[in-house]
Amino acid sequence: MVEAKKPTKARAPRASALKSAPPPAPAYASKYALGDHISHPMFGDGTVTAIDANKLTIDFPESVTKQIIDGYVMRRRA
Repeated sequence: MVEAKKPTKARAPRASALKSAPPPAPAYASKYALGDHISHPMFGDGTVTAIDANKLTIDFPESVTKQIIDGYVMRRRA
């Protein structure tokens, strides 16, 4: 006679395996928003048109568009 195998239960991962994974890094949130008016020492005044983490895409006068890290610009006073 052939004996039937008993179904096995899936085991939960060990507690030590769960604790070893580092927590995910928090997402970077820029202090600037779309449409903010900024000032850059070299390029002058511009408007934020896109944000990717800490990189801002800024439209400057005369159709110049630059990607600049947000630490290199200042919010322009109205």
